This record gives sequence, C-alpha cells and structure tokens, in this order.
Amino acid sequence: MARAYDLVMGKKKIPANLESQEQSAEQKETAEAALAEARLSLRLSEIDILKLKSGDPKETPIDIKIEETITIETPQTSLTVDTAARELPIETAMQIISERQDDQPVAETAEEPGEGEEIRMIYVAAKKYMAHVRNQVRKGESFQIEPALSYINSVLHSSHDMTSQIYQLTVDYEQEDDYYLSSPINTLVYGLKVAQRMGYSETKLIEFGLAALLHDIGMFRIPDSILNKAGRPSESEMDLIKSHPEFAVEIMAPFAATYPKMIRAVYEHQERANGQGYPRGLKGEEICDYAQIIGICDSYEAMTHHRPHKKPLLQADSIKELISSRANLFEPRITKMFLDEISMYPIGSYVRLNNRNIGRVVATNKTNPMKPVVNLIFDEKGIKMDPPRIVDLRSQPVLNIEESVSFEDLPAS
Repeated sequence: MARAYDLVMGKKKIPANLESQEQSAEQKETAEAALAEARLSLRLSEIDILKLKSGDPKETPIDIKIEETITIETPQTSLTVDTAARELPIETAMQIISERQDDQPVAETAEEPGEGEEIRMIYVAAKKYMAHVRNQVRKGESFQIEPALSYINSVLHSSHDMTSQIYQLTVDYEQEDDYYLSSPINTLVYGLKVAQRMGYSETKLIEFGLAALLHDIGMFRIPDSILNKAGRPSESEMDLIKSHPEFAVEIMAPFAATYPKMIRAVYEHQERANGQGYPRGLKGEEICDYAQIIGICDSYEAMTHHRPHKKPLLQADSIKELISSRANLFEPRITKMFLDEISMYPIGSYVRLNNRNIGRVVATNKTNPMKPVVNLIFDEKGIKMDPPRIVDLRSQPVLNIEESVSFEDLPAS
C-alpha cells in the first residue's frame, strides 16, 4: 500500500516524528515563517476575492476554466493566476496572488456583508472549487492549488468564526451526492481552529489547510455507485475505499516537492493512535500532527453528516463518542485541543431545556459553551410559541440544556 507514497516521495524514509527534523532547522524555519507572514499580511483583500455570483451553489455553474490560466470571476474583480505558479512555494504563490489582486479595481459597496453573508460566500466559493477539482480528477487532468490557498487564507482572516456556522451551512447547501465536496471544507474549518490552538505559525496553518481541504481527494477516483451506496460497502468495495490515501498521493504527486508535509498528512489521515488505522497501521506519535488533527475533525464530520448508509449523530452525541469509545483512536493532546474549539451545540441545532422548552441555538458562548443563546420555539407541551422567545442561558442559572433534538423529532405543531 505504501508504494505510491514511496515513489512520490523519492523512497526517502521520513522520520516518524517530523518535529525532530524541524527542530534542527528551527532558525531557518523561523526566518521563512516571518517572511511568509509578512507577505500573507496582504490577506488577498480577504473576502473580495471570494465574492462569487450570488445564487444557489447547486445550480450556479463553476466559474473556473482550465486552459493556460485559471480565472476566478467575482462581481467585483477577475483574478487570473498563471499555471506556471502551480508548484511555487506557499509564500511565493500567495505573493503573486496578492499582487494580482492589488492590480484589480474594487467596486464600492453600500455596506459590508454581514457575518452570515461573508461566511456563506467563502463556503460557496470553496465548494465550487472542490467540484472543479473532482471534475479534473475524474477526467485525469491536472488542477491548480492557488484557489485553495486563497480560500484557506480567507478562513484564517475572516472577521467571523466559521466553526459556529458550519452546521447551518451544511444543512443549507447539502445535497445527497455532495458529501465529499462539503465535508472537506468543514474539516478544514474545524482543523484550522485546532491548529491555531496548537500555536502554528501562519506558514504552517496554510500548509496544514491544504492538507485538510484536499485530504479526501483520493475519493474522487472511487465510483459514485460505491460512495453513495445505501447499504454498507462490501469487503471488496471497502478495500477500494481504503485505497483512497494511496490514490490521493498519486493525484497530489505534482505538488510533492513543494508541499511534502501536506502529502504526508493526506497519506496518514486515516491512521489511528491505537494502530488500527490504515494504510500502514501507524501508532501514536508515529502519525504526524497534521494527519492526527485532520483525522479527528474528519471523524467528527463523518459522524454528524448524513450518509447514504447511516443517519447522522447529533453534535453533542458525536463529541461524547469521541471522548469515550473513540478516545484511544486519537492522541489525548489532539483530542483536548479539538474539544476546546468545537461547540457541542452549534448555531442552527435544536435543544431541549430542563423546563422542557425546545429551541434553536442562535449564538454560541465561547466562555461557557454549555450555555448558548437559544431561540425558544416550543413550550413544555410541544405547542409553538407565538412569538418565540430568545434566552441567553448564561443569564439563566436555573435553565440548562437537557439534550439535543434532531429536526425530525421536533413537535408537529
């Protein structure tokens, strides 16, 4: 199973813990990180590059065309990136994109987009990019990595916290067949929060983000008839699915020299701390940190996302699962960082309080995640309130969340 990885990486033996190698070059990396961070401070004018044409992402055609250049069209600007930049280092590619953006006129707007609109634009643009990547992979053609850099940068520098909005975005834009388009974006958003918590430099955050966004790219080689199968996959089908890290390394081979840590993370993201993962059965710290973060975020995303062969778990139940039976699958320090950043009750989810009222979470409380702001919709008898009542649980010491409630289990009235 390691053949593709060995070939792509030049059959070099990579240390189990890459950090030991990094420490020997700490001064060089610090200088490179400082340079990269200075260049990244341009931020690509953040959201301007991502304001795609408004409309339902399910119906709007992808605005990216591959010829000798790649163009991202927005209502305010058109950004063109040379294909020659495809294998440039992160900081150089980001500088090129920033300089191109500076050359473009930016239209005046009456007002800045609100929190939901800004996040929606980033999400929709990234989803269109993933659809484009899937099309290219299935045609056996190359794709460009520069748009991914801009989306990652926008998530990092968004003025709003995307993690609290992911649940609602998934509900709003989910289609039966697009799990492998939306799931990588969700994993990216969750993963970046954990990576930031771990103190990664901006250069590391960008490289980690590439791995998180593209970690399941190997799945694009697997037929939809298997991926969207209603029942559980057969043994042979599961063997094919388990080949997706190997497929991913083959697909990402053009970027291996520039982003070796990204390649390693993509290859190892299905490894587990107890040695029961694949493709190599690595254990504990033999698995690189990038892959461990992606692994726990991807597992949480899979548990909470509708799949053809299983119903999703509620967010709170998924976190309980990660803490209990799945705790030995991930390093404790990674699990702790994840739990520090991910809300049990995300915006858009439904909860039942200890007074039996049911409401929808409309805001999270970072300082006390068990006490979000809830828009109460149903009273203790299941009768719809008119009008609904918003309550901040922090200011209600006797009120607590008793349990999460699925949309299907809401009262009929």
